[in-house]
Amino acid sequence: MPALPLLLLSLLLLVAAPAIAKDVINFCKCTCGQNSTIIELTRSALTHLPHASEPIDTDTLAPNVCMNCTRLLCGIAEPALCDGAAVDDDIAPLCFQRDSLQDELIVSGFLLLVIGLLAWTVLRSHVKPVVDRLWTRYGYTNVAQDSPN
Repeated sequence: MPALPLLLLSLLLLVAAPAIAKDVINFCKCTCGQNSTIIELTRSALTHLPHASEPIDTDTLAPNVCMNCTRLLCGIAEPALCDGAAVDDDIAPLCFQRDSLQDELIVSGFLLLVIGLLAWTVLRSHVKPVVDRLWTRYGYTNVAQDSPN
């Protein structure tokens, strides 16, 4: 396998490994009228809710994390959520994820590309003479030098 594709594959695996190992964090957004709050849906966060009217028994949580994002959870976690809201307003829970694998790969790939381009810009003047000497030593000619233009 040529060296450049092997290097690119190694860099891709290096960037992808932390993103694959990272757990996705789920959140529950509770909205009532103009008021809203966001609750982290992890066992440790649910056991230490600052405004909870009663403690949440984490043994009764559903295995699917988003199934725990209910009106009941919103009411327990933030009892004053509907204060000041209209009478007809109801609590609307919404489960969402943050820091997904796809987001991590896109951001990591972009950062790797930008850092690589910046490094090449800085090191190009030092690397080019070395590469030209190697090409000349092994009998390759530089196409730009051979052209009549």
